Amino acid sequence: MDSLQRLMHDIVSDSGPLIPEDLRASFQAEFEDLEKRGAFEEVIEALRPDEEAGEHVEKLEASLRRVGLIGAQLSLKLSVIDWAEERALSAFQRAKDAGPPEVLDPEDSADFDAANPPEAGDPARRSLWRRARKLLAKLLKAIDDVFESLISAIPHVGELILEFKKALESALDR
Repeated sequence: MDSLQRLMHDIVSDSGPLIPEDLRASFQAEFEDLEKRGAFEEVIEALRPDEEAGEHVEKLEASLRRVGLIGAQLSLKLSVIDWAEERALSAFQRAKDAGPPEVLDPEDSADFDAANPPEAGDPARRSLWRRARKLLAKLLKAIDDVFESLISAIPHVGELILEFKKALESALDR
C-alpha cells in the first residue's frame, strides 16, 4: 500500500507532462484529501488481523482466499505488478532524466488535428514521456486486479483510492 501511495504521489507531484497541466491542481488536491482522510491507512488496518478477533480473522482469510489474495494466486498477481512496476519506473526515470520536452505534446491540446499535425520540435523527449505515461497507466491497471479483489473481499475498503487511481489512469492513458 505504501508503494501505491508513493507512486500516486510521484505522478501527481511531477512537474513534467505526465498529467495535463489543467488537471494537475485537481489531482494534487484529491490526493492530499485521500491522505488526510486516512484512506491508505484504512486499507492497511483492514488487512491487519486483530489477534483477539479469531472469528474475524477466519472470515477475512476466507474472503481473501475466495478472491485469490492468499498463496500462489497472490504471489502471481504481485509478480505481475513488480514486473510492470520495474518497467514503468525505469521509463519514468529516463523521461525525468531527459527533462520535459521544450514543446508540450501537441496531442494534449484540444485543438489537435491528426490529419494536419503541427510541426513541433523535440520528438525524442516527447516520446520518452509518452512511453512513461503509457507504462505508468499499465502499472496502475495491473494493480486493479489486486485492488478490485480486495474491495470485493472487504467491501467499502479502498474504494476512494480505486476511484482516484482510475482517474489517474485515464489522465495518463492518452
